[in-house]
Amino acid sequence: MDWLADFPPGVLLLVVFLVVAVESLGVPLPGETVLIGATLLAASSGLSPVFVAAAAAGGAILGDSIGYWIGKRYGRRLLSVLNRRFPKHVGPKRLGAAVHLMRRWGPWAVFVGRFIAVLRIFSGPLAGMFRMTYPHFLVANAAGGIAWASLVVTVVTVLGSAATEFLHRFSWAALALAGAAAVVIAVVVVFRIRRRAAQPAADRAPVSMTEAELDELLSPSGSVPATTDADARMDTPTTRTASSAPVRTDLRAAISVVLTPLRWALRTTPATTALVTVFVALGVVTGGLWRPIDQAAWYPAFAYGVPSLEAGRWWTVLTGMFITADPLAYLVAIVGAAVFGGWVEVRFGTLRASAIFVTGHLVGILGALGAALALARLDWPWAQSLVTTLAVGPSCGILACVATATAFMRSPYRLRWRLLLLSWVSIALLYVGKIDDLEHFITTVVFVIAARILLGEHRSTPRPTMRDWRLFAVSGLLVIGAVQLLVTLVPLDGPLGSTTLTQGSILDVGVDTVAILVIANWLRRGHRWAWWAAMVLTVGNLLVTLALIALAWLAQVPLVASTIWISASVLWVGQAVVLVLSRHAFRVAANQTRRRLPGAIGPGARRARARAAQLLREHGGGPLAASALRPENRVFVTADGGHAVAYQQHAGVALALGEPIGDPGGAVAAVSAFATAAEQEGLTPAVFATRDARIMPEGWRVSPLGRDLVLDLSEADVSEPAGPEGAAGAAGADPTTSILLPAHDLPWELRSQIRALSSVWVSDRHVPELGLTVGSSIDAPDGDDREPTAAVRVSVVTDAAGAVLAAVSWLPIPGAGGIVHGWALDAVRRALSKDDAGTTAGAGTASGEQTSRAVELALTDACRRFSSEGASLVSFAASGLAQDGTEPDGVAVRTMAGIAHRVDPLIGFAEIADVAERLGATAVPLFLACREDADQPRVAYAAAAGFLTGIRLRDLPGLSGSLLAR
Repeated sequence: MDWLADFPPGVLLLVVFLVVAVESLGVPLPGETVLIGATLLAASSGLSPVFVAAAAAGGAILGDSIGYWIGKRYGRRLLSVLNRRFPKHVGPKRLGAAVHLMRRWGPWAVFVGRFIAVLRIFSGPLAGMFRMTYPHFLVANAAGGIAWASLVVTVVTVLGSAATEFLHRFSWAALALAGAAAVVIAVVVVFRIRRRAAQPAADRAPVSMTEAELDELLSPSGSVPATTDADARMDTPTTRTASSAPVRTDLRAAISVVLTPLRWALRTTPATTALVTVFVALGVVTGGLWRPIDQAAWYPAFAYGVPSLEAGRWWTVLTGMFITADPLAYLVAIVGAAVFGGWVEVRFGTLRASAIFVTGHLVGILGALGAALALARLDWPWAQSLVTTLAVGPSCGILACVATATAFMRSPYRLRWRLLLLSWVSIALLYVGKIDDLEHFITTVVFVIAARILLGEHRSTPRPTMRDWRLFAVSGLLVIGAVQLLVTLVPLDGPLGSTTLTQGSILDVGVDTVAILVIANWLRRGHRWAWWAAMVLTVGNLLVTLALIALAWLAQVPLVASTIWISASVLWVGQAVVLVLSRHAFRVAANQTRRRLPGAIGPGARRARARAAQLLREHGGGPLAASALRPENRVFVTADGGHAVAYQQHAGVALALGEPIGDPGGAVAAVSAFATAAEQEGLTPAVFATRDARIMPEGWRVSPLGRDLVLDLSEADVSEPAGPEGAAGAAGADPTTSILLPAHDLPWELRSQIRALSSVWVSDRHVPELGLTVGSSIDAPDGDDREPTAAVRVSVVTDAAGAVLAAVSWLPIPGAGGIVHGWALDAVRRALSKDDAGTTAGAGTASGEQTSRAVELALTDACRRFSSEGASLVSFAASGLAQDGTEPDGVAVRTMAGIAHRVDPLIGFAEIADVAERLGATAVPLFLACREDADQPRVAYAAAAGFLTGIRLRDLPGLSGSLLAR
């Protein structure tokens, strides 16, 4: 492993420090494996193992200390999340063992835990959770970290040198031994897994712990339970279905499973498999898998370059494709060929994939050689070095496959990955400038363009959005800052000269880094002042470079001391171009209170609401249009006044509700205008509970949110209450009365009881108050009669004594011409069941069965009355909270599912769905749409803030995980 002699020692030590520190925080990373590998690298590169041990010990002490404070503050919640997400690794048995050791041994558990895989991860958080004093913890932690790092480094150093010498002398035997060991280990692992799979599911299934079990386990005065409910659930017998085939547990079956991937590879990707096989075989024959081969006597006969062509060795253009110069390049080439070459072969077929790979290799090699010959005529030292250099490797063919693969990515990731690829090869060419970098640059540029033309993408690729432009601008600044810091640590020698720092250039890099860190976040948000600051920084760096060039020309002195500025100036020119092209994407005002869409407040808001009311009278709307003009909603009106979008603004997100109000034919343009206006103000646009995913802008992330249940009153039979016994006429049931009145006509005693029910559910049962698309109308002081078409109605069911058993509010669905097209269920209030009320039983309580019958009567009686009035439809679940039973897709949808779970005792989504389906309602899917996956956490928090008043950001993980935990 002599090739590691030039490996930057600072980077190696930093990696060891960070990985060990993060593992000690409680994140399951392979810290010990990284330490072993780093020790071997240090031994071969001349770096003292003492520094590696010191870096590992420092990372362990720092990481455990941070983990201690995290455990002291958030440990209970962190373990709950890890147990739900990774029940196999953080299950009852492992967690119980760690807790038992920590309680019994205290600081000794922290010391010994550094040498045990499970305790190495949990010792810090557990010590903080159990309130161990920090001085005791620090002493045990420091002693354990130093002892662990010293022991591992010493053992690996002694054994590693012997292993390296063995590889140099017995390469074939070493490879055969490693291959045989890998196969044997794989067979043993598969054999044990299949043996375990053949056992009853109760004996092997990891089960997450309940909240009560975790509380008992972590209680400071409690004891570790010998048997938890999770164990009981694991011991529950399960019956194998007749259709499930028995799992084979013999050794032959295990060997067959291990060889299955090889058979699959030979069948589906024969060309890729053959290339990787030849590549590895030649690496063994030449010894290139473990030592550099560029100094071997036979190397010029296989390597391509201008000297090879001048000597008549034309075959080197092909033979150089199957070897690389050093072991690291071998590893990268094997992984790249297997992943990207295999993907292209599966996607295009063997012949086309082979053509792409070979063509990319030839284009890169021949193009670079031609460019080198052309540039050699100039008096340019870099160009002269290109014509004397030999190179090997299949990297050009791999990059051709990567560039081709980007053509099949969906927008906007396609453009971003291409820019990332082009930026990487351009920076490598600018700062490193070897013949390989020139080959990579030519191949990438040619195949990015060729993929667009051959696949017809140039006719369909959307233009970059404002979010894309902002991302490009801030990414350019961060890349420039990172590159300047990198060349500060590791000076390079590129086409424009050496980047060795001088005193002036150090000051320049420091100023640039500080300025970039200050303005990057504001530039990402689209602030106008940040764009001006970035432009000043860019132009300033370019002017400094021009001044240095002019000074050197006038004084007739070389530019050696200024080449770092000249190299960076090329990047600054590209940054200036990006800033000029993206200037329209930076219009956000510096004042945070001004980040709002046009017509959000003031006279403009009144005009927007008046226009929306007019559009509702002219065109009508969907179920959510009934609540569009609530006071808490804002209204965005398109420039032509033809459409209006009701939305709420939370946490920097403009969350549109339902479909645009207006002519359905222009809904697509209305959503696009809303998104553009939101982005111009630095807001994240999203659409909640829409029924038509086709109106979303191209490339948006659309996730199934739930379902609405819509009853067509013209076809439904609502003459009698639904249910086998009738909602109010069941034998032995208490007599009930159902009325349906406008909210402002409700008698005072009924209105006061409904408010009391709301207070009881919120204060005693801790059910959150709802907003956004649910619930504000039923608790309005005098009824919400501010809708444009008709007043809100409330269906109330009372018992013989006049006590309210259930209340359901309905919002009018406006139709074209100002008529009421239908009604949408808004909120449900029900009396507490006597079992749940406990000591508060009395007024406002009823049996659970009586309350369910009352809700059913309120729903069916309202549908019957609406039908008699001429309404055409009833919507039972337009809020977007009713789930359809599918797995939530994305954190935003999981958060909505968590909110639905919390309010289900009050609303009863399943009960409402059962009544609606018996009446004949049909399911209509609802969707949540945002620009991309990266917006989902912010949209989730915005929707949760709209539904739940006073929610905090730290409550979001609990909401998004509550449904899955149950």
